[in-house]
Parts: sequence; structure tokens; C-alpha cells
Amino acid sequence: MEIKTLDFTLGFTLGAALAVALTLAAIKVRGWLGYSETGRLHAENRELKRRLSEKDRHIGRMLSETERLAERLGQSRGQGAGGSEQ
Repeated sequence: MEIKTLDFTLGFTLGAALAVALTLAAIKVRGWLGYSETGRLHAENRELKRRLSEKDRHIGRMLSETERLAERLGQSRGQGAGGSEQ
């Protein structure tokens, strides 16, 4: 079976055009689904919530550390004042 040059050229051109069309269609679908304004806002909202929870955890750790240090300081001052009264 012999493939003529015209058949090969038409097949190759049609295949290339179909590949380009499918690629453009895939880009459009991704644009509608993954990169829409709603999708971007949803992702940004998720990121902001994550960062806020991290900051809340950090503030909680710092607050507990501050309370612990204040208790230690109060105990050491209480012992120092008690020691000088005797």
C-alpha cells in the first residue's frame, strides 16, 4: 500500500490542526475551572485562614510563655522578699 504525498500532507496538517484545537480547548477549560476569579478568591481565602490560624497558635504560645515567665518572676520576687523579712 502506497501513501501518496498529498494524503500524507493532508493527514499531517489535519492532525496538527486537531492537536492545536484540543490544546486550546484544554487551556480554555482549565481557565474556566481552575483559574477563574472565584477559584482564585477561594484559594486566597483558604490561604488567609491558614495564616490566621498559624498566627493564633503563635500568639497562644507567646501568651502562655509570658504567663509562665510572669509566674516565675512572681515566685522569685516572693522568695526574695520573704528571705529579706527573716
